[in-house]
Amino acid sequence: MNALHIFRIALLLLFVGGTIFFYYSSPEELILFIGVENAYALMFILALLGGLTTFSGIPYHAILMASGGLNPFFLGISAASGVMVGDTTSYYIGYRGGTFVPQGIQKILQKFCTFCLAHPKMLPIIFFLYGSFVPFSNDFIVISMGLARYPFWRVMVPLGLGNFVFNISLAYFALHAYDFIKNIFFYI
Repeated sequence: MNALHIFRIALLLLFVGGTIFFYYSSPEELILFIGVENAYALMFILALLGGLTTFSGIPYHAILMASGGLNPFFLGISAASGVMVGDTTSYYIGYRGGTFVPQGIQKILQKFCTFCLAHPKMLPIIFFLYGSFVPFSNDFIVISMGLARYPFWRVMVPLGLGNFVFNISLAYFALHAYDFIKNIFFYI
């Protein structure tokens, strides 16, 4: 077994272990276990794992929303930073091409790349808006742009700024959502 196989098995075990752990524990239990003073580091690590695992659902959004009482600005910054560090790996996977990406998915991504490269001036705006408003994984964009050999910084800076907007907004929304919903539905 070579080093690449060992790395893949380790990533698979990490993903399965994390999934089982998150399935059987609530966000509140996780925050209590880690402690409030380490919550920002936990948010960074969970978001990093969310960015590392391609097309997966590490539920850092649930932890972000359950972290009431913490500074939403710092929570958003730590989550967005973790996602962007993790998405760097996805960009690298795309840049390496067919090494990791199955052939069928690679063909779909190539079509997306062709469209994107036909409109290069719009891409930073599209990346920023995607990062700001779409709660899904960034993997489709970063892998595609890696396959297209689109410059790393031209992808990651606008996408990262969009992720900062999204995660900070989500943290502020979570902070005020309970009172807002209570006032709308249970106004007495």
